[in-house]
Amino acid sequence: MIARARALVALVALAAVVLAGTGVDAQQAQPQAPTPAAAPTRADTAALRLLERSAAAYQGARTLRAEFTQRISNPRTRTAFESVGEFFQRGATHFAFKFSKPPEDRIVSDGEVLWLYSPSTARGQVYKLPRGAGAGMDLASSVLKDPARRYTVTAGADTVIDGRAVRAVVLVPKAQGMAFMRAVLWLDVQNALVRRAEFAEATGATRTLEFRNIRTGASLPRDAFVFVPPAGVRVIDQAAMMGGSTRP
Repeated sequence: MIARARALVALVALAAVVLAGTGVDAQQAQPQAPTPAAAPTRADTAALRLLERSAAAYQGARTLRAEFTQRISNPRTRTAFESVGEFFQRGATHFAFKFSKPPEDRIVSDGEVLWLYSPSTARGQVYKLPRGAGAGMDLASSVLKDPARRYTVTAGADTVIDGRAVRAVVLVPKAQGMAFMRAVLWLDVQNALVRRAEFAEATGATRTLEFRNIRTGASLPRDAFVFVPPAGVRVIDQAAMMGGSTRP
């Protein structure tokens, strides 16, 4: 059940369509135990240090606000989707994706549970999930949590995104059960913020998030982390089924 919930959250914005098309159980699709990694190079060590700087920046940020574009593609189903909107973060427990394309879609972690509302693909229902189910979306307290212990980290190539020098850092989970099998984060060399993130999901899909106009310490809408299910919408309370809030 938890594996399915994680797969659903990882494929936000048209998630139901993508999962319905794969016909693959996320738990069955987990990779086999990886072979022992080679000793880290000097570049890998530098990449890990930059990743740890990024983790500290996100976990220590009072607030963060950015525009985002999300792309989801799945060669198994020959599908590709794009969505855009704004991302909000407060501390390490609250985050939200407010979509402008498709409009009305929202993902809100209010510190206790994670709301997944996607009327563009699942009109008339909203998922209420344990907060930990958002592992593939939660940069601060999940993806960037304790990276040295949780991932094998290797260095990728340096490049430029939106005029900013960035370094690619490759993350492969050391344990099974993660929301992704492999991730690449393009980190700003100067401030260690995530400019682009690409996740290879267990379902076969690839999800890419690009962040622009990133502002730390920015003011946020008062209702950024408040979600009230619209009247008449069925609440699928998987948080209750899984025992409430799950701390990552």
